[in-house]
This record gives sequence, C-alpha cells and structure tokens, in this order.
Amino acid sequence: MSSKKEDPRAIRSKRLLKEAVISILMETQSLQELTVQKVTARAELNRATFYFHYLDMRDLMRNVVYDIYDDLSMKLSPLLGLERGNMEHLLTFLDYFYEHRKYLAVLFEEKAFQRKLHNFIMEFVQARRDALAIEMDRENVSKDIIAASILGILMWWIRDGKNYSSEYIAQQMSVWILNRT
Repeated sequence: MSSKKEDPRAIRSKRLLKEAVISILMETQSLQELTVQKVTARAELNRATFYFHYLDMRDLMRNVVYDIYDDLSMKLSPLLGLERGNMEHLLTFLDYFYEHRKYLAVLFEEKAFQRKLHNFIMEFVQARRDALAIEMDRENVSKDIIAASILGILMWWIRDGKNYSSEYIAQQMSVWILNRT
C-alpha cells in the first residue's frame, strides 16, 4: 500500500495559516478578532487557499487545537513511566504552557477547550496509573479530581499567576501529579 505524501506547498500553506492564527491571538487576545480575511492577510495567502484547506475558521481552530494536543502529548509521554517524585518532564510540560501563555489564555476562555484539556489530562492520569501499575483503592484520588485540579492550576497560572516560574508551579503540582497518579 503506498502512502500519498502531502504536497510541500500545502504543508507550508497550512503552517502559515496556523501561525497567522496564533499571531493574531497573541496580539489581540480575542477569538472574535479571528476572521478568514485577517488570517489570510497575516499569512499572505488568498481566501481560495484558505478554503482549499479548511471549511471555515472553526475547522482551522480545530486543527490548531489538535496541534496543541499533539505537542502536549509529546511533552507528557516521558512522564508516563517515571517513578514518583521526578519533576524534569513536568517542567518541560509547564514550560510549554508558559511559552505559549498569550494565546492559551484566550483558548482557556472557551469551555470546549477547557473540557477537551480536562479529558486530555484525565487520560494522561489513567495512562500513568496503568504504566506504573497503580491499583485503585479508597486512598487514590479520582483522576477526574486530579485533572480538574491540574487544569485549575494551569488556568490560574496563565491568567493571574504569570509571575511564577515553571519551577515553582512544578513544585506545587508535583505532590498531585507525581505522587497521586
């Protein structure tokens, strides 16, 4: 079976459109500012190119969010097999949020993004428990509670606690993430 490679021009166009979205979000801090016209102008592409790759702005945003989750998965996967108490990869994960805080703050305003990130964290907690062969008992904290706690910390940090370093947040979270999962 032959796999069809995507045209390099298509890859470039999609990358430029996604970068334009992020650039506009960082600048305006508003999803309402995103329009096909503004995104294509920033990407220096035409509307036909946009519609060749995406149905609408919602479709493009969905792809941007998928890219974020792909990046987060790569940052979190090394944490799956680590013993409790190791914070090195947690810092990498938190650095991603800090580095992208300007546009993530905008996405955090969307309930759908919050819900998706909550589910993503819950899946990670369960995968970590499975990898470490942690048996569920009455003493274990629910993965839903852990995910809600982590999400709450991330949202607070990105919105209000920007002056705290990744290291400080990792120290605060490590009790929950590395010792409770």
